[in-house]
Amino acid sequence: MRFDVHRVSRLGGRLVLNVQSEFHDHLATRVVVPLIPLSAYQGGQQERLEPILSIDGQRYFLQTTHVGAVRASELGSPIASLADQHSAIVDALDFLFQGF
Repeated sequence: MRFDVHRVSRLGGRLVLNVQSEFHDHLATRVVVPLIPLSAYQGGQQERLEPILSIDGQRYFLQTTHVGAVRASELGSPIASLADQHSAIVDALDFLFQGF
């Protein structure tokens, strides 16, 4: 479901956030955004474009500029939901695609 967090083994077990609407669940792919542990981040984070999100007390930044698609079959069971943080996520995606 949208805003669910998944681990993708093909990507070395990296966490990704499904940002695709359930309206398109019939498609074979899902649009995802990587989640990077804040401790591993080596750069100047842009707060609006790459918000910091919390998963079970751990902090991650949403690597919005690395949005991509994976096969739906690669997404196992969700390990968390970030639906409660949807405003920051949607704002980041709007900022990436619309510029505001």
